[in-house]
Amino acid sequence: MSDVRLQWDPDHDPDGAPQDRRAIQLEMKGGTLRKYAGEWLVEIEDVSAFVTAQREHVLALRYDQLETPRESVYSVPDVEVAKRLGLVETDAHA
Repeated sequence: MSDVRLQWDPDHDPDGAPQDRRAIQLEMKGGTLRKYAGEWLVEIEDVSAFVTAQREHVLALRYDQLETPRESVYSVPDVEVAKRLGLVETDAHA
């Protein structure tokens, strides 16, 4: 059994309405989580004030003032890895 679990969840807009796209959720445990917390993590930043300010924009319906990350599609060149991640359809009868 793997230390990492990948799950595709519904994505939502700032009002909570479901979107056509999916959001990825990763669960880590065991050795992977220990490495992440002990070796791979380089900084922890308290973003509580930022989140509070963004929430105020949503509550006031000021969506034009929301600060959101710029997203881009990440292509997975290895077809087998893409299949395992559920990024490409597979023929169940193959």
